Amino acid sequence: MSMNSQGRPSSPQKAESAADTFTGNRALMLEEPLIFEIGDETLCGVDFEAAPEVENRLGGLERSRPIGLAGLSEPEAVRHYTRLSRMNYAIDLGLFPLGSCTMKHNPRLNERIARMAGFADIHPLQPVDSVQGAFEVIHRLGEWLCTLTGMPAVAMSPKAGAHGELCGILAIRSALEARGDAREVILVPESAHGTNPATAAFAGYRVENIPATPQG
Repeated sequence: MSMNSQGRPSSPQKAESAADTFTGNRALMLEEPLIFEIGDETLCGVDFEAAPEVENRLGGLERSRPIGLAGLSEPEAVRHYTRLSRMNYAIDLGLFPLGSCTMKHNPRLNERIARMAGFADIHPLQPVDSVQGAFEVIHRLGEWLCTLTGMPAVAMSPKAGAHGELCGILAIRSALEARGDAREVILVPESAHGTNPATAAFAGYRVENIPATPQG
């Protein structure tokens, strides 16, 4: 099979020549070379007039070897990364069954709102009076969560899923101890997310795994 200058097949292989996959099925193998393995560093898409002689003021800062950039035009670079992106598995292509992770469908409207300057361009160290809009959104969300859950208050400080798990476990532990019902063990299914037993252990509990069965 012949290859073009970008290391890609110049003609498709016959179906019977496709490689076996780990499942034993025949499949098309998609391979994309590294960006530094394609292109031509000697080519340029722009013609300049010859530069006049100038005095070199770089001294010891002058480069002693090529800068090492890939020799691709902008369309070639865009196509390279577009081909790579089409190999990715994503929530827009199929199910992503991880419970506590954020690889879930987020409505496009939500993404657009999150990119509004009032949210995307603020800084944690800004003066409080300059981020009142963000504080209002956080406050309203907290009120809605209290209404939905019946809880007297919520905490917006956890930074991620595992951090939220830890805050929840510590709140549960404090509530149990306050009513004199201290516990020592937390049961965790062996199919649970890895942060679940880690959170329980970090909170001082002994973790006991519940094994999976043929029924689940």
